[in-house]
Amino acid sequence: MYESFAPFGPLIYRGDIRGEFNDFLLKHLDSVRVSGDARDKLAGNIEEQRYASYPHDQFMSYVHYHILNYLRENYKRLLKVQRNIFNDNSKILNPDKHQIGYHMGQGPWVNFSRKGEFNPIHNHSGLISGVVFIDIPDGLQEERENSTHPINPAGCLEFINSNTQILVKPKTGTLYLFPSYQLHVVYPYCSDVERISMSFNIYDLSYDGNLQNFI
Repeated sequence: MYESFAPFGPLIYRGDIRGEFNDFLLKHLDSVRVSGDARDKLAGNIEEQRYASYPHDQFMSYVHYHILNYLRENYKRLLKVQRNIFNDNSKILNPDKHQIGYHMGQGPWVNFSRKGEFNPIHNHSGLISGVVFIDIPDGLQEERENSTHPINPAGCLEFINSNTQILVKPKTGTLYLFPSYQLHVVYPYCSDVERISMSFNIYDLSYDGNLQNFI
């Protein structure tokens, strides 16, 4: 199950990965915790950021379903714009009619976040980026609900575009995809809990071997 929306231009995709996919991610967390340190490659002010040492082929098979869905939704959106405004859809490629290729560079990586840690405003390299909420403790929702402040974004992801922001309250077993240029931030929290998320980037996206330069 998934949905896509464009709150301020760029397409943002939300997929439900509860069940087999998220169980797979949880199953391998012990090995991820002792994998390579990724802090020097990432923006996060997070002590424990690890390269995700998941069985590659199985991981990619789970992710590929969502990448294709994102490309389909983007195709439908671009097709509508080209038809209605420019009366030309000749350059819009249907992902279902082409062989799709890509890779994740040195990613993915997993953030084991604790109280006070955060990701500052940043964007990513690549063409498409993903965030997966692997294990989000109930304590973060409780912290937000018990706050005396009108807006408390504890542990939340926020997408930023010009003077508009979209706040995402993370839930376990949810995946987000968005263009890599999309600015976003993850807020710190005060609860003594661990928030586990994954991020990745898609590089060298190709249709039948032809690289695509925009999404």
